[in-house]
This record gives sequence, structure tokens and C-alpha cells, in this order.
Amino acid sequence: MAAGTKTSLAVGLRKEQRISACKPVIVSGEDEFGNPFSLNTFTLEIAARGVRLRGLPPVRVGSILLLEVANESARYRVVWVGEKGTRHDGHVGLESMDRDKSIFGLSLPEPGRFHDEYQRVAAELHRSESRYKNLFENSLGLICTHDLDGRLLSVNPAAALALGYEPNEALGKSLADFLAPSVRKSFPCYLDRIRNLGRDSGCMLVVARDRKKHAWLYRNSLLREDGVPPYVVGHAMDVTEQKKTEYKLQTALKKLQSALAEVTTLRSLLPICAWCKRIHNEDRTWSEFETYVTTQSSSRFSHGICPQCARRFRSSPG
Repeated sequence: MAAGTKTSLAVGLRKEQRISACKPVIVSGEDEFGNPFSLNTFTLEIAARGVRLRGLPPVRVGSILLLEVANESARYRVVWVGEKGTRHDGHVGLESMDRDKSIFGLSLPEPGRFHDEYQRVAAELHRSESRYKNLFENSLGLICTHDLDGRLLSVNPAAALALGYEPNEALGKSLADFLAPSVRKSFPCYLDRIRNLGRDSGCMLVVARDRKKHAWLYRNSLLREDGVPPYVVGHAMDVTEQKKTEYKLQTALKKLQSALAEVTTLRSLLPICAWCKRIHNEDRTWSEFETYVTTQSSSRFSHGICPQCARRFRSSPG
């Protein structure tokens, strides 16, 4: 049994209910070099037939230790040792060898009861896995998982079909391979945001097998689980038609704004008589200049005489 593998717990500690508890305990035995020891330490987690603790000298998997709690003692076998550099560094998992004792005060399971409960939990887990599998495979949404380098680990049928591939064809490929060349250079920045922030969202432009481009609105999250490398769960929606509609509306708005600008320019060109200075109206009538300006705006006229006209008036005969 490999040291540091927490999933290799013995039956008593792995399948029974475990409780986080800090209880004083005296541990006696031999370390991995054969040197005897006896010391006081504290538990981290207890079960009816198992315990997890820390503070022991280096011990070997399979060695037998004696645990004492409140004048009660029982023999325990070392079933796993936490690896250095992990979050379980210094932790030790033990399984009771005295099956009729429970020195930590937890009730021992009745004969047959544990097996029935285990079968019930296993059946519930199977139903839960089936529900999530059906959700993944039958969802109309676009779902995928990838590692921290962008390599696809899973792709649901909806996402694969949108790209023109079978789900298994995309596995192992980089997500960047499906991005449009114009946005592919930003993929390392996306991976950096995922590693540093644990999430990212936005709109990405992907290219299907038929070379058609699709706009996907995505929201991705980084997940970390014990015993497996961190991975990213991605959810996306195809918003290609929505983006096309937005583009058409923006184009139509620009054309409308351009047309309004032309109308404003044309209205600023006033057809005026070169002789009498009257204005030619849209209804093909002619108006005095003052009358036209008054009807087309809120301006009013106040009459006077300019210096040039005043000189002409004074110099005119009569």
C-alpha cells in the first residue's frame, strides 16, 4: 500500500462515518527505524474503528501501535502516511485491530447494519451520477472540461455537434485549436486569469469544422478536488444569431445617422432669389426673408440701419 494515498484507507476508517475531533491520546510503538516511542498527541478525525492523527515520529505502513484514551487501550494498524509537501504531510491513518473495542466512545455498527447502509449510500451515489451524466449528455447548453494548459478532458454532445465533431474527436486537443485565428493569441491570457482568479467569463469566437464562425458566451470556473489535478468546467451559449442581429441594428443605426446628417446639410442650403432675396419654400411659394426665418425658428427681428446704409441714405438726393 503506497504511503500518502488517502484513498487507500482501511474499511473501518474509509466506509464508516468520520467525525472531526481533537481528543488527547497516548500512542506507543516503534518508529520506522525500530526505535520504541511513547508520546501524547491529539486526534484530527475519529471513527468507530479508525482514527487520523498527527505528531508521530516516522512510522511504516502496516506497523502496529497501541493507543490509550482515558485508561482504555486498543491496538491500531497504520494504513496510510501523508506524503511530504501535501496538505496531509505528517498525518497518519490508523485502523483498529481490536474489533470489539471503541476507545473513542463511538458506537460500533451492528452486524449487517453497516452493509445495508453502505448499499443504500452506494445506490444513491449511482443515481446521482446517472442524473449528472444525463444532464451532461442531454443538455442543450455547451459544456466542457479542460486542464490548466487548455487541453480538453470532456465535451458534451451539444458542444461537439455545434463544432461539427464527435465528442471523442475533441478530447486531448487544445481549446485554442477551435478559436478563430484573430482571437487565438489571447488564449494564454485567459489561462492566466483562470489560474489566478479561479474563474473567467466573456465571449469567444470559435470556428467549426465547416469553417463557419460562432460566437459563444462563456462562464468558466476552476475546480480543485483531492486526488486529482485541478481542472476547469466551462459552460457556454451560442449567441451567434444574437450577435448578427446586433450587428445589423448597429449598421442600420449608422445608416440612419448618416441620412439624418445629409438631411440637415440639405436643409441648410436655402434657395434664395439673387435679386429680391426672397426664400423659395418647400411648397414652391416665395417668402420674405424675415417671414421664412420667423416661421422656421424661434427668432424674431428687430429692425435698424447699418452705418453703410445710413451713409447712402444721407448722400442720396432729395
